[in-house]
Amino acid sequence: MPDVLSDDTQSHHDSPDMSRGARDAAVEAAPPRGLQRQQKFWLALIALVNIVLWLIPSDVAKQIANERQVMLGRYSRVHFSWIVGVAIISLVGVYINFGVGAEHRRRWFRVIASLMVMVPLLIVADFLMRRPAQAHYVRDTLAYHRPANFSIEQDFSDKPATYRTYPHAPKGYGTVDCKLTTDANGYRNAHTLAQYDIVALGDSFTEGSGVSDEQPWPVRLHAHTGLSVYNLGMSGYDPFHYLESFKEHGLALRPRYVVCMIYEGNDFRSAKSDRKRRAPSRSAKFKRYMKQSPVIGALDRLLIDTFGPINANGPVRHAEAIDWMPLMIPATGAASHAYAFAPKQLRDLYLPEDVFAHDKHWLNPRGQINRIHELCEQSGAKLVVVFAPTKAHVALPIVADKLNAEAVRTFTKYKYKGELPEADAFLKQLVSHVESRENVMRRWCERESIPFVSVTDALRQAMLDGRQAYYTYDQHWTPIGHEVAATEIARELNQIEPTSARVRKNN
Repeated sequence: MPDVLSDDTQSHHDSPDMSRGARDAAVEAAPPRGLQRQQKFWLALIALVNIVLWLIPSDVAKQIANERQVMLGRYSRVHFSWIVGVAIISLVGVYINFGVGAEHRRRWFRVIASLMVMVPLLIVADFLMRRPAQAHYVRDTLAYHRPANFSIEQDFSDKPATYRTYPHAPKGYGTVDCKLTTDANGYRNAHTLAQYDIVALGDSFTEGSGVSDEQPWPVRLHAHTGLSVYNLGMSGYDPFHYLESFKEHGLALRPRYVVCMIYEGNDFRSAKSDRKRRAPSRSAKFKRYMKQSPVIGALDRLLIDTFGPINANGPVRHAEAIDWMPLMIPATGAASHAYAFAPKQLRDLYLPEDVFAHDKHWLNPRGQINRIHELCEQSGAKLVVVFAPTKAHVALPIVADKLNAEAVRTFTKYKYKGELPEADAFLKQLVSHVESRENVMRRWCERESIPFVSVTDALRQAMLDGRQAYYTYDQHWTPIGHEVAATEIARELNQIEPTSARVRKNN
């Protein structure tokens, strides 16, 4: 009998026989009818978080004052990193959550698979890029040092470290052709002798940051005195390292003098920081490892170089707090030079003598200097302490009467957590406290019969004479500053032992 059922009837008749799996697949394959309620909620939340991050600006004046990078002329580097990070996570979240059914699962799988491939590749790339020859320091002992018998030549340019800087930023000192050469111990010395007349202890001011091999004050001290000088200075050192490097290398050189330079900018540290260096935690080791990551460094540099220049010259909110920087000294005249510094220097200078004298950040390095003194006495050497002031310490008293007190107070508050007095009273107190740290150190050295050398007045006079002793934007001495320091130290050594007596002894 012929089939009298129509095609439509046959299709309808067969549909109940379709498998449940086939029907589910057909439903999943069907395009969704608009956004679901849950998807709308997540989309709105993601949009809100991103919009809020973009709308809230950073305190640009504060970032400039603290010499930190500003992105798009509006955001701190940390804030902008959050913007970028949240935006990437948001895009991934949208991609995943707007998939339906099996597609949703497939998108999760693609994201996880991509991460499982990318993360190991980045770790391997980071490891391979960490070439030992490119390491700035060798940390095989507590007295870390640079690679041995190392030499590098590069230009040092005195310019703002950030794209967005002070509203009226003059040119800096200029470019210095720098050659840095290390000896077999990884310190900046052109030669190695069995014995030296002088061992110099210190940080980057002693090693010579931003100057060439022939310009650091230990080299100039040799030129002034004729005495052989071994430079144990190292960038990043403080009294903890001065003691360690002296025990490890200095004592064996049997010096007649040990000249220890204390930089007030970062040499005053508590015992807690020493304990961390002797036994760093795993988290501290991990942070250091990540900080030295070439991959992270490259990404950070890409972020800064791409977004830092954008709107770098735009108007700054609260510019009155920073537009008095850099300071011009002398205030008038063709020989004037500009000097900029961070709020931290003013915060530290504001501490009065009686407070600093009992502060743990002084008592700890005082103990370390005293230990160096004991070692010197045991070995027959004479310890000489040199006080290296910050740029603000030298410059502020020269121009204090010309400054806007409210602007200086606001500038200081960028780093000061406590309460400050009214602007005029604050500036007056700040100027009166400028010499506090130096006075405390001087009196202690006098009690311990340790010769004390201050280069503050000489550096200040150099500024007034139109000789640029500090770089404009970098916090270190120019070659002029090193020459000034060497001259003052040589004068003190000549008072301890006149040149004629030294010549007779050497002969």
